[in-house]
Amino acid sequence: MKSSDFTILFADDNPSVLLAYFKAFNKEGFRVLSCEDAAQVLVELKDEKVDLLVTDLEMPTANTLETFEILKKEYPRLPVVVVSGHYKDLKTDFMEKGYKVSAFISKPCAVSTVMDKVREILKVDADKKTK
Repeated sequence: MKSSDFTILFADDNPSVLLAYFKAFNKEGFRVLSCEDAAQVLVELKDEKVDLLVTDLEMPTANTLETFEILKKEYPRLPVVVVSGHYKDLKTDFMEKGYKVSAFISKPCAVSTVMDKVREILKVDADKKTK
């Protein structure tokens, strides 16, 4: 499949991080949605067809970990990538709670690291960007 076949939702409370994701992933042909808090994630998922969620864990408005309980119930097939500086020992905790997380990436990280992981999860060939 090609990148233009997919919509990715990025959730991070840092606008500069969201802008970096938008520029890089949009350039690659992905449809990019973004939000700055956990509550908005659920609104976007209701309103849009999203193929993958890339999220930070610490954001305002709603407890991001509570969001995972909703994801587990309402969006069990949605791949999720957690990009956070605060996930030490959470892999085991997430697994025990049955939260589906496709990958954990530690902050700070390069956008290219996230891009590589997204391509891997969505099975996007880097040579087949848009057309």
